[in-house]
Amino acid sequence: MDHSFEHTFASLEAEHKDLEQLFEGHQRALIARDLDAAVATINTFQNRLNWHIGYEDRVLLPLYKAKAGEVEGGTLPIFQAEHRKLRECVASLARSTESLYSSEDIVGSILNLLDEEALFKGLFNHHALREHNLLFPRLDAVTNETERERALEEHFV
Repeated sequence: MDHSFEHTFASLEAEHKDLEQLFEGHQRALIARDLDAAVATINTFQNRLNWHIGYEDRVLLPLYKAKAGEVEGGTLPIFQAEHRKLRECVASLARSTESLYSSEDIVGSILNLLDEEALFKGLFNHHALREHNLLFPRLDAVTNETERERALEEHFV
């Protein structure tokens, strides 16, 4: 293992930025009316988001609870509810993107989809901010270097 790597949970924030860029690529494809690219990028986004959430649910949130990291506004049920909502929303967006192939009014359908996506982006940004302000700093505060290294190794393998 590269020991120059800084073992902090804040290092996971780069993944949020990568997801945001991928989602932007999807929206750019929508605006260009490139449905194949729009469908491909939303599906890739959905897979990566689900993997990211799965890692947090499987590794980070149990560690957070076990180490008494929970604080007001950053409880396990809040994070779990947001994860569930993000998964539901992105699944709906993927279905809506796929349905563009059969749209009678492609521009109108894209405009409606972009409105739905604006709501999703608000939820995603709010969730990423909650992790930035509460989850990652609290996890860093209540875990030792070895615990952080183990948890992060599960992510970066």
